Amino acid sequence: MDREKSIVPNQIGYLILKEDGAVLESGGDLKNDERSANVIMGLLNLTESIDESFMPNSSCERITIDYEQHYYNICMSNRRIYIVKISKSQNGVTTTTSSSSSNSVYNDASDSGAVLA
Repeated sequence: MDREKSIVPNQIGYLILKEDGAVLESGGDLKNDERSANVIMGLLNLTESIDESFMPNSSCERITIDYEQHYYNICMSNRRIYIVKISKSQNGVTTTTSSSSSNSVYNDASDSGAVLA
């Protein structure tokens, strides 16, 4: 992975997508990972289709997909979609993550049936 792209502590992979899902850049565990890009685009399209009467102002700022050993942070900026895969372990010690109320969090601690891993 390019050292200049690894600005997030414990980052183990990244994808940068255009709004249509085309991969612009990638590295680490997500290098050339078009399958993950397609899964994430499906997830983002799903969040945009949430009924406004169910969740007013449902446009989310960031989505976190949380697994036992790692998690994905997904956000949009400047008409680009940024996906970062981050390891939870630091020198063999697993760390915990927290989220603010503006984030959508999916937690699958079992990793069974995981789409992204």
